[in-house]
Amino acid sequence: MARIEDFRGRYAFLSNFYPLAQPIRGARGVLYLTAEAAFQGGKTDDLKQRARIAAALTPKEAKQLGRRVRLIPGWNEKRHGVMRAVLRAKFADPGLAEMLVATGDAVLVEGNTWHDNDWGDCRCGRPACAEPGKNWLGLYLMELRAELARG
Repeated sequence: MARIEDFRGRYAFLSNFYPLAQPIRGARGVLYLTAEAAFQGGKTDDLKQRARIAAALTPKEAKQLGRRVRLIPGWNEKRHGVMRAVLRAKFADPGLAEMLVATGDAVLVEGNTWHDNDWGDCRCGRPACAEPGKNWLGLYLMELRAELARG
């Protein structure tokens, strides 16, 4: 079975850092330029913190700001729902949806070297990262791809 294990180059559109042609609307109507910013903004109910994240010039900056927000109650339980909602908003763009469906039945793995074994699978070589990651981002992308393919 085919595997896509790197969300860069040809498959950069799978990354939450991918720049979007159209902003996506997050909770409370805030517009975000990347899925990463929308996810980070979804961590808080504080509209000022959301606005700061939405105004971030890069997804990296949005991620850094998201690490310092006051989390919504029950964030750890809600974060998967937020990620799914962000991905739905991102892939509501017909061009991106077509690209996702075009990955066919390939296994999507967010391979990384930044020690993210929750949303992806770190391949840095450190003993702490030796076990395969949970790859939630890849799993949710494959779930959405199946829904989009069914129409």
